[in-house]
Amino acid sequence: MRPHRLRVVAAAVALFAAPRAVGAAEADDIRAELEQISTSLVEAERDYLAPEQFEGEHKLTARLSDGQLFFLQRDYTRAAMVLLDVVEDPRNRAHPAYRDALTYLAESLYQIGNFNLAAQWFEEVVSRGTPDQQQSAMGRLLEIALQTGDVRRAQAYLDRASRLLASSPDPRLLYAVGKYHSLTRADDKALAHFRQVPADAELALRARYFEGVILLRKGRNDEALKLFEAIVATPPDRANAARDDAELIDLARLATSRIYYELGRFNDAVQAYAAISRESAHFDEALYESVWISIKQTEYEKALRKLEILLISQPDVVRGPDTRLLQGQLLTMLERYDDASLAFQEVLFEFGPIQTEMRGISANAGGDLATHFHRVIGASVADFDLASFLPERAAEFAGADVEADRALGLVRDLAAEKRSLEDARRTIERLRVAVNAPNRVEIFPRLREAWLRGTEARLRLTAVRGRMNDLAGRDVRSPEYAALRDERRRAAAQFERIPRSAVALQARDAKIDDEMIRLDQEAYKLGLQIGGMEAQLVAVDKYVADLGTAESDPSATGTVRAQVERELAEARALREQLQVLQRSIEEARIQVGANDEAASEDERVRGRLESALDAEEAWLARNAGVNDTERLRLRELGQRSAAVLQRTQGIVDDRIADIKKRIDAEQANVATYDGELVAYQGETESLGGAIAARSFEHVQKRVDDVVLEADVGLIDVAWKQKEDRSARIADLLARKRAELEALQRSFSEVSGD
Repeated sequence: MRPHRLRVVAAAVALFAAPRAVGAAEADDIRAELEQISTSLVEAERDYLAPEQFEGEHKLTARLSDGQLFFLQRDYTRAAMVLLDVVEDPRNRAHPAYRDALTYLAESLYQIGNFNLAAQWFEEVVSRGTPDQQQSAMGRLLEIALQTGDVRRAQAYLDRASRLLASSPDPRLLYAVGKYHSLTRADDKALAHFRQVPADAELALRARYFEGVILLRKGRNDEALKLFEAIVATPPDRANAARDDAELIDLARLATSRIYYELGRFNDAVQAYAAISRESAHFDEALYESVWISIKQTEYEKALRKLEILLISQPDVVRGPDTRLLQGQLLTMLERYDDASLAFQEVLFEFGPIQTEMRGISANAGGDLATHFHRVIGASVADFDLASFLPERAAEFAGADVEADRALGLVRDLAAEKRSLEDARRTIERLRVAVNAPNRVEIFPRLREAWLRGTEARLRLTAVRGRMNDLAGRDVRSPEYAALRDERRRAAAQFERIPRSAVALQARDAKIDDEMIRLDQEAYKLGLQIGGMEAQLVAVDKYVADLGTAESDPSATGTVRAQVERELAEARALREQLQVLQRSIEEARIQVGANDEAASEDERVRGRLESALDAEEAWLARNAGVNDTERLRLRELGQRSAAVLQRTQGIVDDRIADIKKRIDAEQANVATYDGELVAYQGETESLGGAIAARSFEHVQKRVDDVVLEADVGLIDVAWKQKEDRSARIADLLARKRAELEALQRSFSEVSGD
């Protein structure tokens, strides 16, 4: 009996030991889960909140570093945006790095072409900067005054620059003053300043190049040639040679080639042109000039081969008609008349329609192009571009020539400013939506990550509480407890359906965002359909109007045109509704993420589960006992997760307060700029038509010249062919005459006459 009794006891021990083993394993898993949560919270505080806190306390240094990084990457627009934020904060003016921020900001604005604002900040650099920064800034101010054509300001800057140079000459300021004198044709003064730029200075090569240009102007070609040859011989390891100075060296090669050509050293000129690589922006120019050297040497076949290489890189006839015309002339010289005719006809094929279209515009304007373009441009200056007054292909042909028109550039700049202000207003609206949205933590990537970690920890702790209650109440058989447990499990079933990890939360946001993008795309398609309807209605209206005019009975089409106008009004109303819808979609997209409606619903579900857990845990504490150590650990982690979220929100609120102040300031600036722009716009609209008309006439004359040259080329081909035929006929007649005379002499000898 004893062995049997021992087996029974062993079985009983095993029966009671198994649950304890299972409970111990579950408790170990819970402790491991709590440690993982603790580690995640530590990382959130260390990797995300601490850097943000540090950046807030050292804002100028951090923002300056960002601005410098963008500047060094040549992303001048972003650099200017970051640095403008730094220098406009009065609290930063006493910081040692403030002068550097001013310098980088002014240079960034200069690089993006915002000369007026750049000049304002360069003035600040002259007032606050180090001596080196002051001289560099003064050089830039001189360049800006020259580029904007402000002679009075340029002279004032020149006087100040002279005083600075008297104390401690800086190479950059010496170069800037020399360039000013060069552009104003004060050549001797320019040479004196360029020659003072040290050979090891960053701008030394540029100073030497301009020195050579001035010497050429003065007719001292030999001296200029030596300078250009020295630039070309610059060692490849020289600083900046791989970047800015590379183009300068190519320009020096072009200069040496041209001097060789003038000196009759054609072989040297060809070699200098050939040294310019295919990757250079000046390759086509060098090859084209090299063609003329071959023509000068009457090597027409060689010139044609070079020209054919150039045509490979210039396949569009409209963008390079001179090359095609020269090809036709060379083919004519080589008596390849069919190919020559084809080259000239190709030019006519492209430019004939452009000429016809431009003449049609002139005819429709009734000889008053200025009034015509005033109507076209005046009411829509914000949309001004070359297409506003030039046919598309004519604008392609005009290219840089029209772009360089200063008066036209002013109209274009005004249009760009108008569009920029509209963009600024819309951006301010979007920013206000973003900073007032419940998910504004999404604006700051690192703080968003901290929020995700804190939210994930809180959700995981809620799930752990449920497991701890299951473990504590697994052997309880009370109906009262069963009801509490069932209530908690029903809440937990809902809780299980919400995303509880940072990855899952981000995936849900991405899914919502994708759906918003789809809706936006559908809205865009609707916009295209409405645009198509409007275009059809406008076409119908024009057709009906033309038909009524042709029939001399406009009243017969009045009903149709009235219906078209009603439908156009409906289309415009639909477009306005669509724009409201698109803005709503855009604003909804901005508000997706932390603390949005989905996140708020998650919090409500978690709150219901927490309430059920509280009730269940209270019953267990009274009736079954709980593990106080693990409960204390869980509460401590709950407080830490709440602290992470609270600290995150605090930093966000501080940042948002600063951003709101800047938004208010920018809105005031936009209002001020808009007032100034309205005044300029009135003046520009009155001149815009005249400016566009002048440019149109200039382009039309160039088109006429190209067409005329192509026509003359075809005539030359035909005349040359006629001359060749006439020469062959004359030669044939001469031979016939000689043969006839010889035959007559033979007959005379036979007949004795």
